[in-house]
Amino acid sequence: MVFVVLAFAVGCNLDIGVGATGPAAEAAADVRPESYGAVGDGRADDTGALQKALDALAPGQALEIAEGRTYRHTATLRIRRAGVKIEGPGTLLATNEEASSVWVQADNVTLEGGLVLRMEKTTKRWSGHEQMKLRLAGHSGAVVRNVIIDGSAAAGIYIGQADHFTLSDVRVLNTRADGIHMTAGSHDGQVLRPHVSGAGDDGVAVVSYAEDNALVRNITVESPIVENNLGGRGLSVVGGDEITFRNVNVVKSRAAGVYIATEGDPHYTFAPHRIRFLGGTLTASNTNTAAQHGAILVYSGRSGYTVDDVLIDGLSIVDTRGSAPWQVGAIGPGGFANIRLTNIAITRGSSRVFSSQAGRALTASGWTVNGRPYSPR
Repeated sequence: MVFVVLAFAVGCNLDIGVGATGPAAEAAADVRPESYGAVGDGRADDTGALQKALDALAPGQALEIAEGRTYRHTATLRIRRAGVKIEGPGTLLATNEEASSVWVQADNVTLEGGLVLRMEKTTKRWSGHEQMKLRLAGHSGAVVRNVIIDGSAAAGIYIGQADHFTLSDVRVLNTRADGIHMTAGSHDGQVLRPHVSGAGDDGVAVVSYAEDNALVRNITVESPIVENNLGGRGLSVVGGDEITFRNVNVVKSRAAGVYIATEGDPHYTFAPHRIRFLGGTLTASNTNTAAQHGAILVYSGRSGYTVDDVLIDGLSIVDTRGSAPWQVGAIGPGGFANIRLTNIAITRGSSRVFSSQAGRALTASGWTVNGRPYSPR
């Protein structure tokens, strides 16, 4: 609880001109971690000082992570004040993979200015919340702009139960799990021009687990670049409603470049509904011979859950692994409804172009293979 005391004086001559000092001026000033005892040389443990600085921020204030400074932390950092900013271009360096997250736990928090969130090293893939490099959880209005995630013990950016968020021009490198993972009923978000490289699993993923009892919904991803996955798919929607990807660019995905699915055991997800992939290129998809996905896979893997209202339009597919089972597939034991695959241009790669178990629920038109018209059957 915060108590505000207002003092009134009669006949006082108050100087409120330029250069005024006192609590009002201090509240407007940015904060440096050094003011709370941080060293910022990348060797000293600055965890306590960083947390004190974060907790001292007032709405409108910024914690300045200055250029050339590296602040090491050995425990999760928590941003608990609403309406504050964390500004780079300096670095927050995590050195304890078990508690390496920066966790946004308030509304209207902004991270920007070339801020770098770095993981020193990892020994395995973790899955807990405190191992997600940046976690937006349970709050509204987060803005992550021009931020670099360099290494993670789990996902690079994890968004769970968050709403009205914006990621723009983020760079995510060398994660153990997904590059960007949106789940747990998150909604009304936009991801603009993300660049993900070396993800341990999917590059950009929307996942709606049945156990969360909430669909991820109303998400737009514009101009994503995903390259050189170490595992997983390039772009995926595994359960969700009203999810749109535009102008995609996926290079060397281990499994499918684009994956739209409902899954059963062991993940048990909801079905995807009103999913759009509009324009872009998938290059050298499905490099992993153990993953039989092709470049595009629409998969209905859970009985009673129908993959419904999917439009994939205007994608170019180039150099899919030659031994892949197909270029484009719509398969699985579950149900399909209103699947539309239009204006797909395929160049080289697997000789088997198309495989479908969707029957009349799927329509396809405007395809070419090596520049020649092709009619999927």
